[in-house]
Amino acid sequence: MPASTEYDLGSIAAAVITCSDRVIAGVKENKAGLRCAQLLQEAGLGQVATSVVAEDRSQLEAAVRQELAAGARLVIILGASGFGLGNYSPEVVRSVIEVEIPGIAEQIRAYGLRSTPLSGLSREVVGVTARDSSGALVLSSPGSVGGAGDTLEVLVPLLGAIYSQLDEER
Repeated sequence: MPASTEYDLGSIAAAVITCSDRVIAGVKENKAGLRCAQLLQEAGLGQVATSVVAEDRSQLEAAVRQELAAGARLVIILGASGFGLGNYSPEVVRSVIEVEIPGIAEQIRAYGLRSTPLSGLSREVVGVTARDSSGALVLSSPGSVGGAGDTLEVLVPLLGAIYSQLDEER
């Protein structure tokens, strides 16, 4: 995975929140969350925290807001991006962002279509919480290892440009 060279990502704290009742119950491993954290570290991001929350909108929103308050400038929600019961990550992302960036979500789905026709069923949402250096990038992603990998393949090369724009002197 190519690392961004336009910006020193080492100053960016990230949080990967897996939204999965099955992971909490111990029925499924958090492979996607751990792989996502590993890929972000390999891309040069600073601290990368991981957590798992239930498929509950209020718990998920609380976890996202907690990570933002703790200083995370990148928050990725894995899972709950479909349209079934408990799939609220797109709505949670929209509740915390100021500006949506639909082109990135479209690019992630298009990239995923190269591997599976199911990519079009995902409802990724990507946006920033503010239009300046206080802004964090928040997004929802599929919870599968493949879906999370597709998300990062698209996202990582864009991170330098995103944070350069947010941190631009005005």
